[in-house]
Amino acid sequence: MKDISEYKRETTVYELSAHLYERITNGKITTFTELKEYCSPIPKGPQLQILLMNAFKLIRQLHWGFFKDIDYPSYPKVWKEIVIPDTDYKYAGNLKRNTTISSIYIAMLDIHGYTKFCKQNNRNLSMLQLLDNFMQGDISKITQENNVVSRRARGDEIILIGTSGIDMVNSVLSIIDYFSKRKIIKNDELSKTRPGVKIMLPDMHISVGIAGGKIYTPLVITEDGDISGDIINTAARLQARANKISPAHTRVIITKHVRYRYLKERKEAGIKDDSGLRFFNSGTIDFKGTSIPLYYLLYNKNDFYILNFQNEMIDLYDSIKNNLWKNKVFPNLIKVLIKVLSNMPLFKISVVIGKNKPELIKNDQIIDLCKKAFTCYTVKRNYPQALKLMDNIMIYLREIPVFDSLVFQYTQEICSVYNNVLNEYDLEIENILETKIDKLLSLDERKTYIIVKKHYHLYEKLRTQVRNSNELGNRKALWYKIIENENMGINIYSGKV
Repeated sequence: MKDISEYKRETTVYELSAHLYERITNGKITTFTELKEYCSPIPKGPQLQILLMNAFKLIRQLHWGFFKDIDYPSYPKVWKEIVIPDTDYKYAGNLKRNTTISSIYIAMLDIHGYTKFCKQNNRNLSMLQLLDNFMQGDISKITQENNVVSRRARGDEIILIGTSGIDMVNSVLSIIDYFSKRKIIKNDELSKTRPGVKIMLPDMHISVGIAGGKIYTPLVITEDGDISGDIINTAARLQARANKISPAHTRVIITKHVRYRYLKERKEAGIKDDSGLRFFNSGTIDFKGTSIPLYYLLYNKNDFYILNFQNEMIDLYDSIKNNLWKNKVFPNLIKVLIKVLSNMPLFKISVVIGKNKPELIKNDQIIDLCKKAFTCYTVKRNYPQALKLMDNIMIYLREIPVFDSLVFQYTQEICSVYNNVLNEYDLEIENILETKIDKLLSLDERKTYIIVKKHYHLYEKLRTQVRNSNELGNRKALWYKIIENENMGINIYSGKV
């Protein structure tokens, strides 16, 4: 059969199916509407029903891409949002393409240690196959239970799409629990245990970003079934943020709107607040000209201590947002550090600063330094000394393995801004000193000051001169000698760990 016009009553189902499959495979039929129109010469009845049903499955597999496996019985909520149902055949429909969807959530998941595991087991194909089945099959089953579609992307990435905040959060929590050897989710309905030999796989941590939940969400579904749009980009940005904040541990970051919709859905459904979940305001990120408020989704009680400094962090966010760098940002940062150090687990670390001997540092010692920096800034107005103390504090914080990474990042960024100010401040102080030296120093002190200043500049000039002199000998040989004696090398980092 070359065309449906050749159809006769004697034409077998096999011959019709082969013809339709060929047209679908060649891209001449890509939608169910086109399929119905093409099959219009065939009388309605059981034969047509079988043909359309099987042909529609092939259209889904070849032209629906991300959504190729969804049907109404398996994913009724997702089906309702992304499919235009057929009026005659309830099991079929056309995939929406360029559209605004009323309620959609997207989560991006990245697995920590995937590349390392594959590298360690590159000769053990059974273990690699076990991990592949783990990600390819088991995760899809877990998300389907929550009416969420999941697809594996580039190796260690997983994309989830759902239509409910509750469904999406439950899917993410179930996956987190499944990636762990031990049960870590309080809710028994969400807790997933690895079956059989999959218990052999190691604990795996993931970074997650969840976006969406707005009333109108632009989403483009391409001709080959791929997905794109701002919601995809936002989820990817959140996942990258989670990976940066917690590169070796599980971290879930959601937008403020996802949190709002999740809590609203629970309230409307009459679900009691016994999920064991908490939310931590983690500030904002700037993305494509807009600021996106973010929250940590906390599920592990060991992480709940960070809620104790939530108010201080919010004060810090507000002072930065309102550009209160003169008198609010630095003091608010110090208050955050003191609250974090007071609430986090006790520690003892050995730290070396410069050429000094190792120091054994505890929580309260760093707290004392923070208080001194606070006094220098707010009372004594000795800004250089305050920032010098902060430099030492950051050296200590960097050595604390369990110190909150978000707080440390804010500390680094804020101190970097203030240090830029300090450079200009020192220049201004120097200019003021020159104009008011008569009032600041006695006659003898001024003479000494002028002599020392001249000598300092002379010292710098002569030092530069002698370093460039040929009398120093063969500088090239010296340079090469040092290189030979040093253990030099770099590691080019590309991609994710």
